[in-house]
Amino acid sequence: MYSHLKHLVPAMAYVPCQEFAPTFELQKALQVGTIFPELCKPFCGRRGGRR
Repeated sequence: MYSHLKHLVPAMAYVPCQEFAPTFELQKALQVGTIFPELCKPFCGRRGGRR
């Protein structure tokens, strides 16, 4: 069933370097789960739309 997997080539990922920028205050960082504003991606419900 999975014999085709040995013929596939590995994928290559691109991860850009994160530049250090101002961070959230501690209270805000604890609320959103990260100190980096660039990484703050809140879940807005179904299909990315707001409720």
